[in-house]
Amino acid sequence: MDKCKRFAIVRITLLMMLFTLFSPITVHTMMSKFSDVEGHWASGTIAWAVENNVVSGFPDGTFRPNDPVTEPEFLVMLLGAFPEITLSEGLQNKPWYERYYLLAEEYNWPILHDTKGSLFNRGHVAHLLAATQGNNLSLNDAVQYVLDAGIANGKTSATVSGFGIQDKLKRSEALTLIKNMYDLGLVLVEAQGKIIPAPPVSIASFTVRGISIGDSKQEVIDQLGLPARYDLSEYGFDWYIYNQDYAKYVQVGVQDGLVVGLYSNVDNWTTESGVRMGSPASVVKEKYGEELTFILKGYTKFLINVEQQDESPLYLIDGNYVTVFLDKHNNDSVAAIQIIDEKMELSLLDFHGVPSDKLRISFERQVFDLANSVRVRFGKKAFVWNDQIAATARKHSKDMADNDFFAHTNLSGQSLSDRLEEDGIKYLTAGENIAAGQSSAVFAHEGWMNSKGHRVNILGDFQRLGVGVHFGGSNETYYTQNFYTPY
Repeated sequence: MDKCKRFAIVRITLLMMLFTLFSPITVHTMMSKFSDVEGHWASGTIAWAVENNVVSGFPDGTFRPNDPVTEPEFLVMLLGAFPEITLSEGLQNKPWYERYYLLAEEYNWPILHDTKGSLFNRGHVAHLLAATQGNNLSLNDAVQYVLDAGIANGKTSATVSGFGIQDKLKRSEALTLIKNMYDLGLVLVEAQGKIIPAPPVSIASFTVRGISIGDSKQEVIDQLGLPARYDLSEYGFDWYIYNQDYAKYVQVGVQDGLVVGLYSNVDNWTTESGVRMGSPASVVKEKYGEELTFILKGYTKFLINVEQQDESPLYLIDGNYVTVFLDKHNNDSVAAIQIIDEKMELSLLDFHGVPSDKLRISFERQVFDLANSVRVRFGKKAFVWNDQIAATARKHSKDMADNDFFAHTNLSGQSLSDRLEEDGIKYLTAGENIAAGQSSAVFAHEGWMNSKGHRVNILGDFQRLGVGVHFGGSNETYYTQNFYTPY
């Protein structure tokens, strides 16, 4: 069993690369149709680029339209679309992209020499494109210029603030901007005046499968495709559940068209700090300092209990509340991460979300998916969902809430085996995990994984799983997992 609350509440009054970096310009597949662009929103633009010898793609027959474009890739695309500018021949003993940089310098265009793409973003693209029209402008003025000229339409709106200056530009988006210039009849010219350096780049602190807090819903779908389902969260936003491949499992929280939450318990995320799956707790503390001991929401201080501080430390990083889940049975190493937008976290003025059937079903399905994703991570076969035993689990959660107890044996003396027999479930082996008080399926699951007996059940040899959640009672939310192998 697992019974805990994350917070205590105290009320207080207080006042492209177009090619790979190894000599891509020698690759000339010239495909009219790439294997990964059919049905993509930019497929027509990509076909135009192939037809006009602007791109040729990768040796494996792909274009990778949703990958971020790098600075060398963008220069190759841009100059490929405007061949009237003559490039020098390849320089002996120099990287393939050097001649593109030399031409950019000759034309007084602002460049970063960022060959790996870690810095190059939408703002830098606007900065560069404005210069190709003879204007060395400040970053914001350059963005306004490309919007006014009809080269770009912005990301969320046709404004400087809606342009997404710090965001990455996809390879498909890069071609769209270049084609817009081509269709407008523009030509590339030398920029006049002194280059005005762009402000330093703010790198996204956390990225899960290429998605960061603040990205648009469309970017999520472009990058990951449509989710398997849409779940309700305790915060009120929708979790986009990507469980099609448990080895790549991710939950993406979306509200009003923007990403406000991320969760993953597999190795598919990166951090600016270098913290990653498997990092020891000592590295987490070194990079992020002391964990939070409370969150102040309005006039209410939510105290984080000591056990939670130890097992799932919480940090406020770059405007996001970040929970780092540690695996106490694997040397206190990082096992999962949850990132919630600061405004979203502060908007939840209670520990629990508003009870509803939709939230209950969402929690039940997430508990199932979380168990399967961690099983796949440990080389185990995924469970099969079973409605019959889920009903048994749901009844036990309701019984605990209604009768104010927390145990595997109910007040009538019925054990798990008694309840399974009563419901006509024949089994070879069976097991049960229960939890109460956790604010979400994520916290219930991560708590179980740090409890040896519960962990053994989740990673055991059972074949089927049903989950039952009930809202109510003194602990507000009760979770039951019932595992079994059919007879």
